[in-house]
Amino acid sequence: MRVPDIYIIGAQKSGTTTLYDWLAQHPQIYSHPLAKDYPYFSDDCIHNDGARIFYSFSKDAPSNLMVLGGDANAMYASLGPQRMKQTMPNARLIAILRHPVQRAYSAYCHAVERLMEVRPLEQAIRDELQGIRYDPLDALRRDYLAHGQYAHQLKRIYKFFSSHQVKVVIFEEFKEEPLDVLRDVYRFIGVSDDFVPDLEIRNQTMGGFRSAMLTKIVHGRPSSSLVRKMGRSVIPFAARQYIRRGINKINHVERSKPVFSQCVKEIMMHFYEESIVELEVLLERRIALWRC
Repeated sequence: MRVPDIYIIGAQKSGTTTLYDWLAQHPQIYSHPLAKDYPYFSDDCIHNDGARIFYSFSKDAPSNLMVLGGDANAMYASLGPQRMKQTMPNARLIAILRHPVQRAYSAYCHAVERLMEVRPLEQAIRDELQGIRYDPLDALRRDYLAHGQYAHQLKRIYKFFSSHQVKVVIFEEFKEEPLDVLRDVYRFIGVSDDFVPDLEIRNQTMGGFRSAMLTKIVHGRPSSSLVRKMGRSVIPFAARQYIRRGINKINHVERSKPVFSQCVKEIMMHFYEESIVELEVLLERRIALWRC
């Protein structure tokens, strides 16, 4: 069975969707419209039951094109690296990393917009610092600080994949010089580097919603695993995704984002000081835009 040749592994809320959408435009790359963020490697239930759907994303890919896939939580999930190695050992992996403080704030805004988070940001951060943890699926969405400990995650990736199979992109450099970074990524995956995609296509968190009820329907998760399983069996995956995307397009509206106080920023900066240095040592480079 065909598997992805290129896979975006994270980090969550670091531009993975925009990078995916721009790569998908390349004439030498095949991308199924539902392949991005199908959590086959990060969600235990889907990994156990969702292989048929995962492989369906690649089955119609022309043999002369490279197949693109992605899951923004793949490198964060504890079993993600091992599962990726078992499934697609020859894939080229791309990790796009954002300043961890800004990434955590963006993830918090994303959770608030989807009614997955009701705590003030400072409480959410202090709770995590005090060791409060969630069940594994909630942790993929609400471990705001842990998601930004990139060096730890990349070291797990390097246990299963050689460094020449992994491309690390810095989000702020991607944002500042998108074409230069894209050309570098093109060369890494082995496609023509002179293609210019439509850079107007990009993803963003809107900040608000029109209907709380629709938001809960789309992003809520029944507490019963039996109910979730019945729902998946009644409504096919593709239908669920298209319905979800359609509702989101109608329901999401621009709204002011939660307050991000200087006090909370300083708490988070202190938390990440050693982690950023560890990442720079691992990558053998200084990330200047994170030092501004």
